[in-house]
Amino acid sequence: MVVTIENNGASLKITEDGASRFVLKYQIREVEIVRDTIIKIDIGQGALNNIYFDQLDVTVPASPSVEALRDLIMGMLQTNVTGTSTEAKQTEEIGEIKILQGAVNDLKTKVNSLDDKLFFQPSLVDEGNANVVYNGFALPGSAVDAAVWAIQKVSKANGVYSYKWAGGTKSFDKIWNSRTALVYS
Repeated sequence: MVVTIENNGASLKITEDGASRFVLKYQIREVEIVRDTIIKIDIGQGALNNIYFDQLDVTVPASPSVEALRDLIMGMLQTNVTGTSTEAKQTEEIGEIKILQGAVNDLKTKVNSLDDKLFFQPSLVDEGNANVVYNGFALPGSAVDAAVWAIQKVSKANGVYSYKWAGGTKSFDKIWNSRTALVYS
């Protein structure tokens, strides 16, 4: 019989002759040597549910003795604490949380604008040409020289209407004042 025991974070993966099972670390009550080279992992569900294996059958982790294997398994059960909490680290984390809060608030503003049917009614409409209409979509109060517009060009030729977007997308990254010079597709 070949046995491997691997640390899988919150569980131990125990594989015996190709069949694996995962034991959650919080379930393990005790790891002890019961006879010569036999190790018992007590999972607190009664004697018939405990896990037994011979140290001589364990290939991973390799160990020179049953005591060493028991200690290796106990080491796998320990949680690793990386770093220590300091006031500087807490201040840094608070700063990052504030940045995230600002980003979330910015997204809320944009979503609320979308709720106002942003794509159903343009903010600006240019009907200066008889066969072309430009529809500009942006957040209310956006500057016409800022790259925050999605611009649609509606053209009419021989009774057929064509609807195209600046740059081929509905992205809010165009300048309204440049609408006639943009490429539409």
